This record gives sequence, C-alpha cells and structure tokens, in this order.
Amino acid sequence: MLFTQDLDLDVPGTELLVDTQHNLDVAHDGSDIILLPRPTACEGDPLNWSRWKKYWHLLLISIYACVFSFGENNTGDAYTTIVEMTGSTMTIMNGGGALNYLLLGLVNIFWIPAAMKIGRRFCFLATLLLCIGSSLWMGAFHTAGEWFGSNILNGLGTSAYEAVIQLVVFDLFFDHQRGRILGVYIFAQQLGSIIGLVAGGYISDGPGWRWAQWVVSIAEGILIVAFFFTFEETLFPRFLFTSSHTLPTNKATTLGQSDAAPEDDAATTEGKGPVIADNASFEEGAAMYTPEPSQFPRRTYREKLRLWIYYPQDHTSYWTYFKRPFFLLGFPNIVIAGVIFAFGCTSGIVTNNTISETLSAPPYNFTDGQTGLVYISALVGSVIGYFTSVLGDKIVIYLARRNDGIKEPEMRLWALVPCFFYAGLGYEIYGWGAETGSHWVTVAVGIGSMIAQQVAATSTATAYAMECFPGVGGEIVVILAISSSFINFTISETTQPFLNAVGMGYLFLFYGICVVLSLVAGMAVYIWGKKWRRRCAPRYYEFLAERGGNI
Repeated sequence: MLFTQDLDLDVPGTELLVDTQHNLDVAHDGSDIILLPRPTACEGDPLNWSRWKKYWHLLLISIYACVFSFGENNTGDAYTTIVEMTGSTMTIMNGGGALNYLLLGLVNIFWIPAAMKIGRRFCFLATLLLCIGSSLWMGAFHTAGEWFGSNILNGLGTSAYEAVIQLVVFDLFFDHQRGRILGVYIFAQQLGSIIGLVAGGYISDGPGWRWAQWVVSIAEGILIVAFFFTFEETLFPRFLFTSSHTLPTNKATTLGQSDAAPEDDAATTEGKGPVIADNASFEEGAAMYTPEPSQFPRRTYREKLRLWIYYPQDHTSYWTYFKRPFFLLGFPNIVIAGVIFAFGCTSGIVTNNTISETLSAPPYNFTDGQTGLVYISALVGSVIGYFTSVLGDKIVIYLARRNDGIKEPEMRLWALVPCFFYAGLGYEIYGWGAETGSHWVTVAVGIGSMIAQQVAATSTATAYAMECFPGVGGEIVVILAISSSFINFTISETTQPFLNAVGMGYLFLFYGICVVLSLVAGMAVYIWGKKWRRRCAPRYYEFLAERGGNI
C-alpha cells in the first residue's frame, strides 16, 4: 500500500506512533515513540506496572503455554509404540489428535467471553484444573473411547493457550513491543513442543509412554499453585479512558510515584513516573465520561487472590461477547489474518502426525528417543522465527518515522516476506527428504524451516489483526483460534489417508502450497487493508459503543 502522511481519524488502526516533532506531551518510551495504548493515571492500570512485574506475568503465561504444548506433543513420536501396546490404530490416534485440535480453537467462543467479563485469572485456573484431569486420564487410557474422551477434555482445557494468553500480552505491553512479546510466547509454545517430542521419546523408551502424560499433570499442579498466588488480574476497563481516533494535545499530567511504577523504559519527570496525556485533553468531539483514577487503585494482596473480577461499566453481556466474533467474519483484514495464522500453525501438526511413522521405518529405524532428538532442529527454527517477529516491530517504527510518525498496521506485514522462504523450503525439504529416504539431517532442516515460518507468521498475523481494530481483541483472537481450529482439524483428520494415497512428497507439496498461498493473501491486505478498515469503521465503532466506551 502507499502510505500517506495524513492521519485519517476515521480509520481504525491508523495512529500516531512516533513524535517526530518532539512536541507532544504524552507518554513516550524514552525517545520519540509514543506509548500506545496510552497509559492512564490509575495505579491499577497494568500498563503502569513495573518492568519486573510485567515480565513475571509474561514468564508465567509462557510457562503455561510451554507446559500445555509439552502435553500436546509428548506422545507424538511414541504413536507406533502406543498402537502396539493398546491395539489401537494410527487412524484412531490421529483422529483423537484431530478432535483435540478442533476444540483448541472452538472452545474459545466460551473462554474469551468469560475472560472479558470476569477476567483472565479465572480462565487460567479453570483450564489448569481441566488439564490436570485430562493428563491423568490420557496416561491411563486403554480403549479408543477413552482416547477420544481424554482428548476432548484436553481440548477444553488447553484451548485457552490459543487465545487468552494473547489478551494478557495486549493488556501489559505497548504497540511497539507486541511483535517481540508475542514472539516470546510463541517461542515458549514451540519450546514445549520440542521438549515434549524429545523427552517424550525417551520417557517412552524408559518408564513408558504413560508417564509422559503423568509428568504433565505434575507440572500443571505446580503451575496452578504459582498462578493462584502470583498471577494478578490484567483485565482493565481501558475503554473508559481513551479514544482510538483522536490526537492528544500538549496538555499533560504526571502520574504519582507508587510501588507499581511504570516500565523503566518510559519517560519520567523528576523520578515521579511517565508523562501521561490528560484524559480530557483530546480534540473537540471526543468528549466522554472519564472516571477518577482513584476508582481503580492498586489492589491489595487479598484482592489479588480473588478468582474473578467484574467491571459494571462494561455494558457488553456474556451473550454479546459470545456472538460478536462472528460479525467480524465480515472484516476482511481479520479473516485473512486468521487464514495466515491458521496455516502458520499447520507445520507442528503435520510433522507431529507423520514423524513417528517416517523415522521408525527403514531406512532410518529410529527409536522413539532418537525420533524426538530430530526435533532439536525446531528449536533453531523457533529462534529464527522469534527474531523475525522482532524485526516486525523494528520495521513498523522505521516506516512510521518515514511516514511523519503515522503508523499503519499494514507496515507490520513486511515481516511475512521471510516466511515465504521458510515455508517454501521447509515443507518441500521435509516431504521429499522423507519420501526419498534422504539423510535424517535433511528431514531436520525441513522441520526447522517450517517452525521458523510458524513462529514468525502467527505472531505477525496476531499483532496485525489486533492493531487494526483496537478494543475488540477478545473477539479477534476467537476468530484467529477458530480459523486455526477448523483448518488444522481438517488437515489432521485427513493426513493419514492422504499420506497413504500419495506419499510424503506430494502430501507436503500440497501443504506447502496452501501455506504459501495464505501468505500471498497477505499481499492483498497490504494493498487494500486500509480501504477495508475504513469500510468496516462504522460497525467497529458500534462494537465499541455497545461496550460502553471507546477502547
């Protein structure tokens, strides 16, 4: 798209990110970057939390994603062993996994409304309880019915790591940090997969594959204690304070010092905190009710231990939150971001479904443990993907500076360019390498390249979608999760018969083409994305009005 230097106030997502003239009295990151969303003067605002507190919560949700992903993948390279011991079949095993993948996204139509109405903390604790039960059951199954049942329960629990985590990231961090932070979360998720596949194989060779799931239940038990005592609710009624389509004036106030001081990289005045835009000092036409900062003070420790929170100022009902994501299917930017996100998640699923069958057979004849070790290459791919997502943040800031400080969400899509190469190479190297019996290093390189594309593409698609329409993040992550759920359920369910029919080479040629085409769709968003955002603006502002505020 051609970026212009006019700030179109009627277009959601078009915002002033860089104070090129250095004359705006708003919170900066210590240089010329404006903090978006604008932090309020409330001590209870998560954006004002100290750096260590933010990163502690990031660590918790990253471990949460890592443990859940570990549980999802630590039996994948032992499928052939499980089939022999239980009398099951590869079709049944992959069918249970496919059902789990379907629920991973679909169940978020229930979890996200709960997260928006009563908080993220409740969802994390509830899902951990569900997953403890599913891990114990999965480790003890003997029949196909038990396998499917445990996967259903597991899908109900693990679904939150597909969507609720993103809400916490957007609660705690600013626009120019989100690509990097989402990369951290997705890296942790991939790390869990890698550890699961590596350790799961050796657990299967040692104490047995059942212990692979029982270890997960122990880890989840430790994690639920950590969440209960140290995770503070991040849901905050930001929509009461800010407007998504107005510019700040030069008037400013200063946030008083508290032990919940803002991040260290925020600009400060005499050590008292960041300079915060006066919530009443927006351009004419932005008048709205603004609560007193004292209405949202820092919580006491006892208040932090509450299982849920409720803000009566949020006029949106649970039912409205439940049905509203489906209206976003009329927003092309969100739909295409969902497709990119969904096919970005494909690599982990198709490799998990095929790696055991491929490497346990001639010419490789690998044990479960050796099969898992091949996945160390995915760790390298995850690191490459993480730094690609960090590059997205840098590109946005660079292009915004060249655009008179104005940020367009489409600027982030440049980070998808390396993904074309990651996907194009990875799927073909893995598929044809396995088909022709090439050296196992070839298979490993293919896995690493596919995972690099997964980490980079999913973090970029998520950040882009959320930046397009601020304030409806819960609805957006539901669309992303459901898109991934349906597409990857279909892929997982059909992988085995497809593989039996055409072989690994053509199977992964087809998957690679699908992934590359999803990235090509990103080019359409780059060209027409702003036009689509402008067209969807009226309905978007209706969403905000239903909730009782702007963002």
